[in-house]
Amino acid sequence: MSTKLSPLAWFSSGWKLLGYVLPMALACAGIAGLPVSMAIAGVMCALLCSLLLGGSKKILLTPSPFSALMLMAAIAYYAGVVSERIAVASLLTLFTGGWLLLMSLILPKHCLNWIARPVWHGIGLGMTLTLIVMLFPVILGVQANNSSWQGMWELLIDWQGWNWPSVVLAGLSFALLVLWRSKTQPKALWVLLLVWILSYIWPFALVGIATPVQQNVQLWPFMNPVHADWPLLFFLSATIALLIYMESCQYLSNQFRRNVGLVGFSNILTAFTGGMVISLGYIADEVLRIKRNTLIAMLLLMALIFCWSWLAYVPLPVLAVIALYVICVQINWCELRLYCWQWSDLLWLCISAILIILFGVCTGLWLVISFALIVMCWYSLRMHAWPVLLPEVQIIAQEAVIILPQILLFANVSTLLNKSYLLINTLDIKKIYLDMSAGCHADVTVFFHLQALARRLHQQEKMLFVCGLNEKTYRILIAKKLDYLSAEQFSTLSAESLLICHKYNNGPVIA
Repeated sequence: MSTKLSPLAWFSSGWKLLGYVLPMALACAGIAGLPVSMAIAGVMCALLCSLLLGGSKKILLTPSPFSALMLMAAIAYYAGVVSERIAVASLLTLFTGGWLLLMSLILPKHCLNWIARPVWHGIGLGMTLTLIVMLFPVILGVQANNSSWQGMWELLIDWQGWNWPSVVLAGLSFALLVLWRSKTQPKALWVLLLVWILSYIWPFALVGIATPVQQNVQLWPFMNPVHADWPLLFFLSATIALLIYMESCQYLSNQFRRNVGLVGFSNILTAFTGGMVISLGYIADEVLRIKRNTLIAMLLLMALIFCWSWLAYVPLPVLAVIALYVICVQINWCELRLYCWQWSDLLWLCISAILIILFGVCTGLWLVISFALIVMCWYSLRMHAWPVLLPEVQIIAQEAVIILPQILLFANVSTLLNKSYLLINTLDIKKIYLDMSAGCHADVTVFFHLQALARRLHQQEKMLFVCGLNEKTYRILIAKKLDYLSAEQFSTLSAESLLICHKYNNGPVIA
């Protein structure tokens, strides 16, 4: 039986992948006061670079929510005419690409792997709350005096000034997104299409509902004269590049330098074609795979959408609701259960989010990373976890024993477990014993990376046993109920003792 897909299947997969890529780009462009043509140009450039230069089946160049939010925050500094905002956005995209190329060349590999998961989650929480403050006036259909919590509270009190047709339309869009049962993302695109059809029945302009800025695609937009604060532009673009670099460190560790360089080159190309900032996205849907035929189908669909130009008339309240929905969908809610009774990790998360909210997205991000770097250096030196030593692997009776040479904590867990995986990845073994007799600090970052290692080994039909734990850490790990790690796979015995015990029993550990 042939495994080749028909053209109809290619376009179906392409439409599903567009559901992950296009809605957020359109929303961020519209809310930032930029024409949606910039979002479409950015998505098309990202797809073209993925087609010509990409190679992974799960990684796609796309305008990500947080990098697009950074662009929105940067554009907020420039409230001039549309042509000036377009020029500033293109300059930011161009400079971001240059910063990323520079980072891929001079920064050490995975130099931000020490960022703890609570810090990263706190950054995400702070940015999400900031985005809510920016989107609230759009949903209510009013002009915001300032993007602050006080301004949002004043808008809530002054309910008589709301544009009620805008509120009703946003509520209906949100209800449709939530109640529409679908396992894939393209329902956001279907909502956009339905709202466009509704605009012919009930013209939104007649009831004061705002629509995105209308402007044709401009090539070389950064060549237009603009009165910009150049130091501020360099700072904002460096902040956007830093965030994209952090996203790559957290989620896409394989072929790291190539991925960051690819994003930098793609942003430079996007700036020349009049697009907006793009980043790396990871498609978590197990069914979807990024293939060449699918990318070609996506480009054809984007060309049809561009020629049809129906997305240009989608109301801003609908785009605001879609932006909030996409961010909520991308949150890994299952990972939040790891914070149960982890008070120090919760404190890190709250401090990071508060710094982002108080000092703004740009300044707050640099403060959080600087503070996290200082604490990481102090903690690593105090726990004798720096420099990071290489793990050792011993093959005993066709089973692997990995001995970690130092305590496992948030600052080195990513490096140690990645190196451990590379050591046993190609070995023909079924059981791996990870000896943590040197110590293990039970925090959310360690839980996350242990779970990720167990999942990768499970996909190869291998079983991970975590050994050498002290009694306290042993009880905590069992209570967390990590995926792919049952209670029988944790032990206070050393790896050699547990291996001998399994051989002596001569039976499976898990029924």
